[in-house]
Amino acid sequence: MWNLINNNLKVFIDPFLFIGLKNLDQRILLVKTFQNYLTKLDPSLCDVTFFFPKYVEEDLGLRRTFLPGDKVVLIEKPPEVLVTVFPIHTEVVTTELGKAGKMLNEFFSIAVQNKCVFYLSENEFNKDKQAEIEKTYGIQVVNLQELYKKIEAYTQGFYNYFKFRIAVYGVNSPDIAHAMSDEFHNTVLIYLESEINKNQPSGELKERIRSFVHNRYIDILVTVDQINSFKLQQRMYDVEHGLIGDQENKRPLMHGYIRYYLNYYLFLLWGAVDHLAWIINDIFSFGYSPENSHGRRTVGLHKDKKEFLEKIKNQNEDLYNFIVSNEFQEWMFFFGHLRHKNAHREMFSASPLLITTDESKISDEDIDKIIYKDEPPIPKEIEHMMPPEFLENQKIIDRDNYRISKMKKGIEHFAIIQKDGQQFMFDPVERIPTDIKNIRDLVQKIFEAYKTKKPL
Repeated sequence: MWNLINNNLKVFIDPFLFIGLKNLDQRILLVKTFQNYLTKLDPSLCDVTFFFPKYVEEDLGLRRTFLPGDKVVLIEKPPEVLVTVFPIHTEVVTTELGKAGKMLNEFFSIAVQNKCVFYLSENEFNKDKQAEIEKTYGIQVVNLQELYKKIEAYTQGFYNYFKFRIAVYGVNSPDIAHAMSDEFHNTVLIYLESEINKNQPSGELKERIRSFVHNRYIDILVTVDQINSFKLQQRMYDVEHGLIGDQENKRPLMHGYIRYYLNYYLFLLWGAVDHLAWIINDIFSFGYSPENSHGRRTVGLHKDKKEFLEKIKNQNEDLYNFIVSNEFQEWMFFFGHLRHKNAHREMFSASPLLITTDESKISDEDIDKIIYKDEPPIPKEIEHMMPPEFLENQKIIDRDNYRISKMKKGIEHFAIIQKDGQQFMFDPVERIPTDIKNIRDLVQKIFEAYKTKKPL
């Protein structure tokens, strides 16, 4: 099974990160602590390889950066062939700027040659340059905190749990790992549950808040981890096989897995909004019950739930204004409609949006002249063994593959929703940070309203 997965994540470490003994504690955590953790996994299903250009230590005035026992590939010589990430003009080569630019090109060349997917750096590359590097070479420039999260997602895809910020060490359960390491869970949700339980809540409220804090919220985080893990697997596959830049992968292998977890994520997310609506009902004793149809029709945070929202307004205007704001309602509209289509009509596929080009629209005859110029669709020596329809089917497949290879990739993951007679396309994976922020903001508003609630 694991032959289908890329087991070795490759990371280039920019030596500028450690000038002046900067980030010493993070460096130890990144390499020694992490690699020590990986050696304890049984079975050992994944690994991370770090690359470091040792040959520049003297030029940059670095002391010994890594110890002999550290699991780092030390590059002893500059690369013979350079990629031109930063164009260096002859008239500035002798300046400090020219030297730095030449070094950076060397570093990126090492990263490209070793098929690294992350370039660890604290240099302030602008967003356009980062996007260009990612598109051309498949390399993401990340800082230490961003890399920690990437490695966490990578290891969690193998059901191994390791958190950098809080020492969750040797834990083999995703819910426990997140419960121990998620700051919002520990500083807000646990506190909210504790405050509610102090006031001797009803059995329904006690179970509802427990279920949200320890089940639903944690499951959302675990599901996001799985999505991020398979996105990283896709990037690793594309880099390993050279499917980047002009050769970008039009039929990504991992999109089926991403779609699977993304669909589940949407169910959890929509359920979270409804779940929180019932918590609001309970903590403010509005009196609705999910056991009868009136309660089920009335309780909710959509703008059409006027009776329920009016009760919230009478209790706390700040919470009410947050819920009825255009930003919150539009957010609910888009992901809600996607969830409803998924649940009741057709499951959407979060595959790439491919855009036709002039090259992809040429005729079958013209394609045949190109792809069969040197050899036929079926070798001559076995053609007589195949039925006529086999030959035609092979041609259809070959033409389809050619057309796709000439298309351009638009949105990596896309969904289409109609609103007010217009079609909107958006990337549901890219929106996940917004989703999580809105859920957390809603919980925070509920908590603040609960602390200042009016007496009955």
